[in-house]
Amino acid sequence: MMLHTLLAAFLVSAHTPIGAPKQVSPKHREAVAFARVNPAKMLKTDPLWVDASREVHADQGRIDQQLRRLAQAELDRYVVRRGSRKGQKLSLTFDDGPHPDFTPKLVKILKDAKIPATFFMIGHMADTYPDMVKLVASNGFEIANHTYSHVTLTKLTNSEADIEYRATNDILKKLTGKTPRYCRPPGGDFDLNVLEAGYASGMSTVLWTDDPGDYNNPGDEILLETETVRLSPGGIVLLHDGSQDTLDTLMKFITSCRRRGFEFVTLDELRKK
Repeated sequence: MMLHTLLAAFLVSAHTPIGAPKQVSPKHREAVAFARVNPAKMLKTDPLWVDASREVHADQGRIDQQLRRLAQAELDRYVVRRGSRKGQKLSLTFDDGPHPDFTPKLVKILKDAKIPATFFMIGHMADTYPDMVKLVASNGFEIANHTYSHVTLTKLTNSEADIEYRATNDILKKLTGKTPRYCRPPGGDFDLNVLEAGYASGMSTVLWTDDPGDYNNPGDEILLETETVRLSPGGIVLLHDGSQDTLDTLMKFITSCRRRGFEFVTLDELRKK
């Protein structure tokens, strides 16, 4: 059975408004009507787009509730929140790049430490800094989709959410020769339509277990403590390409994890049963 059929059944059974059409401005309709696929447009004068572009992280309790409902409907296989708990394995993920001032430094640290990682890249950033995308790819790291405009997908129409993912896939495939297999909605804010948008583009939606809040640059000591306090087998760690505190603490974090017996692996390896 196709995912959209399962989603439709889930929506009915859950009696939820999640799948209801979202309000859309005339400018948004016009943008979609003119095939905003690649390159996508940054609609900076559109109030709805501006609202959707604000950095707001979804409430983790609500994400947990959504995932429990998905599990009950046997749809949780389309979302990766945690890997196998067998062994002391973790995966590192970096959102919001690429950045010319940060990405090369991250790549060097990870490469020197022989640590695999997944970079969830924003489409318009990849378009602006194509050499950074190629640098990450040429060093063997996984490149994934973090939408084109870094907007909250649940605030967009279904077709616009689809376009955000497809536009980024087009850019990343052009630069690397590979279509991303993983996607992450900004802020972790997803509904069933966002989940289907990723699936329609051939991607699994990846969330996380550990979010130390490095995007706020809380200071090295606080970040390092937050990064390590709740780690557990199968964990997916959310960090950001663009945080100076992350650069400053990354090697210490890696060393601390290794001392505790953790091994860093790819998302593919983490998901193995």
